[in-house]
Amino acid sequence: MNITRKLMSLYLVPLIIIISLLLLSIYLVFLKPVIIKNYTNNEAIPIAKFGDFFLYAPLYIALDNNYFSDEGLDVDIVSTGGDEKTFLALLSGEAQFGVADPTFIAVSGEQGRPGRLVASILNGVPFSGISNDPNIKVSDISDLKNKTIATFPAPSTAYTLQRELFETANLQPQIFEVAPGSLIASLQDDQVDIALELEPNVSSFVKNGGNVVYSMSDYWSDFALTGLTTLPDYIDENEGKVQKVVTAIDKSMQFIQNNPSETAKLLKARFPEVEDDVAKEAIDNMIEKNIFPKNTLVSKAGWEAAIDLRKKVGDIQNSAPYDTYVITRFSEK
Repeated sequence: MNITRKLMSLYLVPLIIIISLLLLSIYLVFLKPVIIKNYTNNEAIPIAKFGDFFLYAPLYIALDNNYFSDEGLDVDIVSTGGDEKTFLALLSGEAQFGVADPTFIAVSGEQGRPGRLVASILNGVPFSGISNDPNIKVSDISDLKNKTIATFPAPSTAYTLQRELFETANLQPQIFEVAPGSLIASLQDDQVDIALELEPNVSSFVKNGGNVVYSMSDYWSDFALTGLTTLPDYIDENEGKVQKVVTAIDKSMQFIQNNPSETAKLLKARFPEVEDDVAKEAIDNMIEKNIFPKNTLVSKAGWEAAIDLRKKVGDIQNSAPYDTYVITRFSEK
């Protein structure tokens, strides 16, 4: 029995070695190239955003037209579900950039955790008050008296702006807070008189017989509504990456201004539920109202208008200087 085991060992050990060498050869010849193909030289950049909104076109076009990859970046876009949650994603390290209401970097700054605004995404207020009641007319803010209005929940920009409109006219705010996607339903269920909506829902609503009764852009023409934010330490350590991200988004903005029809087609691929004519109408409306900026430079007037609003409603107690919070050099190159 011992002799038999010794003989088996003498045959098995070389056999095992030969099989192992063969497997290693197969790995080196066939598997190694596959692994290399899964890697690129692009730098991974996670970007957090509030949600999946049509008006985030500058971000989507930069991704779908390969402007990010042209800059050597591999961008991963994730949704957080809120403006404040987007900045928290930066603080936690889950993302390196955030796309949301930029004033939250100043709100957090008062708690000792400031951020920086490095590019504009939307430089106007895209919200429109819509209604299915043809008798509702708003030619002056005072016409909002006794009107109930649905907005995104506080502390969203939509809620804050609508509250400011009420208070400007010395009216008691009557705001019904609903989740994104439920605004038009609140109209159809007769829960409210007006809903504060975004494109392309506004254009779709009008196409189906609804009315636009007022536009926020008539009251805030230059307003830092949405921006690209990051942290001071990240800028100090990754100046080149920040420049690449801003450059890609700037290319996207040029494309939108010069190619509205192509922009609508690209967005339609991301939002297939939006009809072709509605997508085109939505893009045209946002270009006409200067919602989409012509470049990534954040204006001082737009920043101060957004900060003043937050101060009025008590979200910010102190000043938030433009020169402190807004970094313009990446847009000026």
